[in-house]
Amino acid sequence: MVVILALAIALVRWWPVGSASTGSEAFRDRGSEPISIQEVQPTSQSEEKTPPPPAPLPPVVVPDEVLVEQDLEIGKSELRVETPENDERLQEGADRASAARQPDTGARLLRNVQPNYPAAARDEEIRARIEVEVQIDESGQVQDAQVRRRWRLSEGGTADPVSDLDHGLEEAALSAARRSLFRPARSNGRPVTTRKTITFTFGVN
Repeated sequence: MVVILALAIALVRWWPVGSASTGSEAFRDRGSEPISIQEVQPTSQSEEKTPPPPAPLPPVVVPDEVLVEQDLEIGKSELRVETPENDERLQEGADRASAARQPDTGARLLRNVQPNYPAAARDEEIRARIEVEVQIDESGQVQDAQVRRRWRLSEGGTADPVSDLDHGLEEAALSAARRSLFRPARSNGRPVTTRKTITFTFGVN
């Protein structure tokens, strides 16, 4: 073993080494690049758990209903009912309280009679509008006429309701309404009695 070891050392030490080449090198090796290796330690992630649902609220204790036994005293006063009397607002429609069946075809105005403009109202340049309700029979004649509403008209065109009109305006409107002629209303093909309103205007062209 000693001889073999000595022979190996002699070969390495006295082995002939070739001379370096002086010619241009075709290739040049790159220098060694240092490579660093880092050990990555695995990490463990904690799994997030869904929070539990909130606890239900405690039940609210509601006291039992208490029945109060108490006698109620009912007075002997009567219910007050307003009568129309002289109030035109309450009188309007009082005579038409009962509902009537509507005809198939309403009455149509055939002869429109214009009222006379009273001289007293003309002298004072009174402008007015009057609504008259007429009752029309089966032949188209006016059997009854009543003034329902009245307005005083201003120069600007506004209409103000009033309780009455003087200077003979209401009489002129009623006279013209009674002389008007209608085609009677029909129900099931037969003429029937009906009511209709006509509006007259005074002092306005």
